[in-house]
Amino acid sequence: MTDKKASSQAAWALLTCGVSESRVLAHRIRHLADRIQELADSDQSEILYQLLGDVIDGLPLQVNSLERTLDRTSYALSKMGQEFLKGRISLSDRTHVEEAVRATEGFAKGANPQRVANRHKTKVARRTNKNRGV
Repeated sequence: MTDKKASSQAAWALLTCGVSESRVLAHRIRHLADRIQELADSDQSEILYQLLGDVIDGLPLQVNSLERTLDRTSYALSKMGQEFLKGRISLSDRTHVEEAVRATEGFAKGANPQRVANRHKTKVARRTNKNRGV
């Protein structure tokens, strides 16, 4: 039974590694696609579109699809590996990670722009009043 568990853990690790490496490659392809788009927007655009129009139009869409697939797979692997990794690290490390994640939960949901603006106005007003001696 432990051989089966070790095998599945090894397979999970290999898949996670593969997805991570693929995500880096997708980022590099995205960068190249952006460079092609910059060239296509230059004064040479007519020639480039004659030669590579379908590539210029299609590549960004395909890269978007690739990134979505890799993100979905990465998320699935992180959920699958959560229990495995929880059991592998010490209690203090687990607590450290959970506290760090809890502290960033507000950022993941996205900040409310109005709340951020109000907070900034309050800080500026406090600073101004402090400088005036109020």
